[in-house]
Amino acid sequence: MRLFTVILTLLLLSPLALSSSTSPANSQSYEWDFLTQKFKINIIMEDTSNISLRRQGDVWILNMTIPYIAYSFYKEYPGGYRIGDNFTYLRYFITPNDTYVKKLSYILDNISKENGWDSLTEANFILTFVQNIPYVSDYSSTGFMDYYKFPLETLVEGGGDCEDKSLLLATILTILGYDVILFAMEIEYKGLYGHVAVGLNVEKKSGPFAIYLNDYYSYEEKDYYYMESTGEESLYLEQGGIKTLRYWVGVSPERAGAKITNLTFIPINGPHYEGYEGNAGYVEENVKSNTASWYPIYVLLLLVVYLPLFFLLVGKEKKKCPSCGHVIEEDFEYCPHCGYWLKPVLEPWNEERKKD
Repeated sequence: MRLFTVILTLLLLSPLALSSSTSPANSQSYEWDFLTQKFKINIIMEDTSNISLRRQGDVWILNMTIPYIAYSFYKEYPGGYRIGDNFTYLRYFITPNDTYVKKLSYILDNISKENGWDSLTEANFILTFVQNIPYVSDYSSTGFMDYYKFPLETLVEGGGDCEDKSLLLATILTILGYDVILFAMEIEYKGLYGHVAVGLNVEKKSGPFAIYLNDYYSYEEKDYYYMESTGEESLYLEQGGIKTLRYWVGVSPERAGAKITNLTFIPINGPHYEGYEGNAGYVEENVKSNTASWYPIYVLLLLVVYLPLFFLLVGKEKKKCPSCGHVIEEDFEYCPHCGYWLKPVLEPWNEERKKD
């Protein structure tokens, strides 16, 4: 059975097996409120690429069409890189060069400029957008306990978990020129949980949201303020009553009674996956090469090498006691289960044998 387990493990760790089976819907819609205004983003999967923004009173509506090739570009990324225990793998999923995440980021920035918001207000505006993207666990969407998604995958698939949403948030902010970092940690609150959030280096601590700048962690002589991407708020018990904690930039779960431990800083200014660029020549080449994928050949080679060994191991019959059928080892002299003598019975000693 050990060999069989090894075979299954090797197959499961192949890039083919680790590719998420999630099939996106034809469209996704995200809605949120911010400073008395309402916002709605409609993302539609089509063969064409279009984007439009309109305002109806206090309601902003953004329509984006994204070609399937842009989404499939990321789905072809080998799954073995998506479940690494090393948190530093996360930086490779920041994609500031992605054609469609850039378009979305610039539209959000244009809305901010239209309203005359300062940079900290804009950061909270973008944070609120990401917080309102549905939280979807990796296990329910991919079948794996931990599975990193690229930002465009999170948008097209309709949600993600804490690291997926944090990667999207960090990518948008990076595109717009903000200095951000990823926080990987464990949170103790009625249990121990792994968690990922974003840190923002706030250069101008002014504006209406400056009063919330409380929780930060210092890295390389810079203060990075906590950004909780998972959701807008938490309920907690204090002085006999239930209170609500709103997660603006600079507010961490510790204010709701949680404890952050084993904090790891993940800078994102190093090497990372370049991401989808619609005009890049490698995109077409990448798609063509994947039409005749080497993954099935890879799996077939594994089967050819390991399956004969597996059947050899399984096919080798165990020695059993002829009396009770209990499994025994080759060097047993008697059965430990029923006491049956297993060695050949010696013939009686007699004078004839002595003469021989």
